[in-house]
Amino acid sequence: MAKPRTPPHGGSPEPTPQSGGGGSGGDPPKRRTTASDAGDDPESVRAAEARLARIRPSNPTKDKNTVVLPGTDVAADLADISAGRGNWNAETNRYEVNGRSYGVESTGTVFPVSGPGFVNLSRPEYKVLKQLIGADGDLDAAQAALRRDPSISAADWRSALEVFKHHKSYRGGA
Repeated sequence: MAKPRTPPHGGSPEPTPQSGGGGSGGDPPKRRTTASDAGDDPESVRAAEARLARIRPSNPTKDKNTVVLPGTDVAADLADISAGRGNWNAETNRYEVNGRSYGVESTGTVFPVSGPGFVNLSRPEYKVLKQLIGADGDLDAAQAALRRDPSISAADWRSALEVFKHHKSYRGGA
């Protein structure tokens, strides 16, 4: 196996091509949001943050869904990780920065996991949230659209509504 390279920011060694980073050993993976080893690329960090901040009815619903609440400075977290200021936890294959935890896919894509400003939703809760957003806050329309979905409970509606209260199309009263 090749010797790990030391990154320019002076943090822990970057993964070698053989290790893949983050998946098979204790090496932190390279993040995909930097343009080069010369430093942070603000455009790609902003793009990554924008992808996390928008939810659309067409978004895929997964078993576990993490929603980023408004005001959570994901861009600063990603910049800190890129600059080597995030703590890499080899046991969990996650970065920890500013009280938040970020996982890393094998491709190097960083995704939010837990911490202040992140809300984890189940598949049914996320379905409800997407429907509320798609109905532009019309609670009756969202309920009518999901009325026959047996996977959705009253508890799912409560959880989704708590998150939806932070969305721009929330009208109050729900």
